[in-house]
Amino acid sequence: MTQYCFLNGKVLPAEEAKVSLSDIGLLRGYGIYDGMAAFKGRPFRFVDHWNRFVSGAHILNLNIPITEEKAEKIIMELLEKNGLMERANIRMILTGGETLGGIEYDFENPTFYILTEKWESLPPDYYQNGAKLVTYTHKRELAEYKTTNYIRATVLQNFRKEEKAVEILYTFDGEVLECATSNFFIVKNKNLITPSENILKGITRKVIMELCDGKYKIEERPVAEEELKTADEVFITSSFKDIVPIVKIDDFEVGGGEVGPVTKDLIAKFKAYIAVPE
Repeated sequence: MTQYCFLNGKVLPAEEAKVSLSDIGLLRGYGIYDGMAAFKGRPFRFVDHWNRFVSGAHILNLNIPITEEKAEKIIMELLEKNGLMERANIRMILTGGETLGGIEYDFENPTFYILTEKWESLPPDYYQNGAKLVTYTHKRELAEYKTTNYIRATVLQNFRKEEKAVEILYTFDGEVLECATSNFFIVKNKNLITPSENILKGITRKVIMELCDGKYKIEERPVAEEELKTADEVFITSSFKDIVPIVKIDDFEVGGGEVGPVTKDLIAKFKAYIAVPE
């Protein structure tokens, strides 16, 4: 089956899509990215994702050559053409376009494309019995924005697999920050604690805090590494993973090695939320 994408104003077969070899996104890694889920042919929380995309474009002085309304319409068209009417992943990428002199770019001629793909779940055991994180000292450049710079995360994938971990947990200067592609939560005395600075504030993270709806107190603040070993529960969130319970970090167990009640409750709430047609 032919897969379609959107590139620089056109919907076309993916095998026909071409980006210049002198694109600054390729030569200099200069670009922004966003990944979102789709349910039943519609992007999930599209406005939130779009606003974050706009914020990233602004910080890199990139020109988004499409309106919010048009982008959402194109995404739904791609999902239908690609037969992805249940759950799917969506990726939007924006670069400065072809380089000028190898280091500059023309603001008026960016490269913008949208990809859709089938969603693949993590192993069910991760959700039922919990997964492992492995820590690594790192703080992303421009951490508040979703740039295309995933160098450290990519380099660490073999390490992650060797450690049989679902994700890499970044720590820096004694603080817990975020995972390579997920946000991080601690549960302590039924309070949710999540890092507040030097992280990308994910959309699933935002939804989870909304779903607490006063039932659980939320603390957005710096999280010390020492707090990992005293946490009652830990879980991570992302658009492509949802909520993943964590029962082990490096060589120590969290919460006695079992998925905790707050995490289970939030998983149930999130499942109910994404099942409601928008």
